[in-house]
Amino acid sequence: MNPFFKLLAVTLVLSGIPACSSVVPGLKGRQQARATLQGASVTELAGALAEADKAMQEGLETEEQRQAYATQVGRVVALWLALSDDSAGSAPMQVGDSFRLVPQFPRGLRFDELIPSNTIRSRHLKHRMTRDGVGLSMVAHWKHTPERKAREAFMSDGGYLCPVTATLDFRQSAGRRVALLVLHDSRVTQTVRLGGHELPLAADLTAYGEYLLSMEAARMAGIKALLRSSSHMDKLGLIALEPPSKDRIPLILVHGLMSRPATWENVINEFGTNPDIQRHYQVYLFRYPSGVPIIYSSQKLRENLAQLHDILARSGAGRRCGNMVLIGHSMGGLVSKAQVQDSGDRFWVTILGKGPQELGLKKEEFESLRRYMEFNPNPHISRVIFAATPHRGSEVADSRLAHLGRRLVKLPGQTFGSTFDILQGLAERNQSLGQLLARGMPTSVDNLSPSSPYVRIATTLPFRPGVHLHSIIGNKDGRPTTDPKCSDGFVPYSSAHLEGVESELLVESDHSVHERPEAIEEMRRILKLHLQRLNLH
Repeated sequence: MNPFFKLLAVTLVLSGIPACSSVVPGLKGRQQARATLQGASVTELAGALAEADKAMQEGLETEEQRQAYATQVGRVVALWLALSDDSAGSAPMQVGDSFRLVPQFPRGLRFDELIPSNTIRSRHLKHRMTRDGVGLSMVAHWKHTPERKAREAFMSDGGYLCPVTATLDFRQSAGRRVALLVLHDSRVTQTVRLGGHELPLAADLTAYGEYLLSMEAARMAGIKALLRSSSHMDKLGLIALEPPSKDRIPLILVHGLMSRPATWENVINEFGTNPDIQRHYQVYLFRYPSGVPIIYSSQKLRENLAQLHDILARSGAGRRCGNMVLIGHSMGGLVSKAQVQDSGDRFWVTILGKGPQELGLKKEEFESLRRYMEFNPNPHISRVIFAATPHRGSEVADSRLAHLGRRLVKLPGQTFGSTFDILQGLAERNQSLGQLLARGMPTSVDNLSPSSPYVRIATTLPFRPGVHLHSIIGNKDGRPTTDPKCSDGFVPYSSAHLEGVESELLVESDHSVHERPEAIEEMRRILKLHLQRLNLH
């Protein structure tokens, strides 16, 4: 029997769902449970189906009736998986003389295990987003392995996860009862027709996030990734919680300095309350050790987004992959902004004092440097939301504490690969670059100084015509925006304010403004506006 099914069945049984008579009370351990399930019989599955059929016939109006039905659905799923020998898990199964079991999954759903949502505790997220209804809510989990990661470029360290709800419906056909076992994507399916009645579908839209956050493999410490960036370079890249979908718009969330993707955990969870956002957007997270220079992180995101677009375009995504949305918090807003700006030759001239043609570079030297020094706006990003973004830097980056932190940041000696050697060679004959590198490779903390070359250049670069920009800004003490002290405690309003944006929202908040309810509601509004402009609402 495929391990896929064994583990799934074991998970259901160990979760406490009442199981068939072959499960010994008090049984401990996955190996024992797996051995027990392998002894499951077709007769037991037929009995479980009969009980589920009976539960549905008795009605699904009350909470008690729905709970009884969900319990029987869990029994059927566990026994079906224990008995199935189909590697895809989707082949119909003849169950004795009375039933024919027909499973159905959402397109593209992959899983090694199904974890009942009621077994996953609330520990990390502020609110538990659930929906009352019929069926058994679960988390479908497809585990991360090196082999799978080699094929799935954006798979998270926790694998792929999806909230699903299992239901059973019955009908008569050729003298037998046909049992239709369906795993619904509970984010996009809100009602289901059972026994001829349209009923709300039960859902737990928070459990999969809680499950991911409980995994040691999926964690990355923000402060350690800042100070020991060299030890976290293998974590850099775009990550997804499910396979890229051609039917959904990529929504890319970019964390800031001394932070990590988990900073978005409550934002993603709160998005679960809006069915249009769930149906039309797919969340991706850009993870990077935040001590590396902004220009480096920006280039890596640029490469990842190009790769994502190619994957989606080949699958037939059309305009959805051509209208990506980025949301960047703090320094993540600068990384995001660099995706929709045109650099021209301004980095060359400001940092090296000359344009590329005047530097006498060999072809391979020019190509290596150009990756970081010269970029065009991404035509496939049509909207960016900046949250607490220091467009003009922050004086905090020039404080004593920041200077201490800068000395503690350990960058890998070859952050830019062979480009580092080229820069070192140029520094010997280029006074501007020599002065810049005198203290070593600039860190992201250096980049955030209002006087840094990066800030001075980035504030002058033009945006791609037609891109839609929005700002969400924290105002810690509720001061007037004309007050020089108006700030979120880290980024002053004068730095976070950006001329020409379509909307700007001030929220009474510290620097973590992106987690405030008003900010999340503003993000929802903008995302729904984006759908309206694309006629997808």
